Amino acid sequence: MPDTTQTRPAKADLTDIRVIIGAALGLIGLFLLIVAFTATGPEQLAKTGGINGNLWSGLGLLVVAVVMAIWWRVNPTGGASGGGH
Repeated sequence: MPDTTQTRPAKADLTDIRVIIGAALGLIGLFLLIVAFTATGPEQLAKTGGINGNLWSGLGLLVVAVVMAIWWRVNPTGGASGGGH
C-alpha cells in the first residue's frame, strides 16, 4: 500500500509576480535585441557615443528575466510556508 502521509512539494504558480515581471522584462529585452541588430545605424550610434544602447539594455533585461525565472524555480512558494514567524 502506498504511503499517503507524504506531503507534495508546493507547485510553482504561473501567476507568481516573479513570472509576470520576468516574462515582461524578457519580452522587452528580446525586442531591444532585435532592434539593436536590425534598426541601429551609424546615426543612432553617434547619439550614444558609439555604444549600442539597445543591445546593452536588452542584454541587461534578459539577465534580470533569467534571474527572476531561476528565483521562481528555486523557491516556488515565494517564502510563504504557512507557519509561524
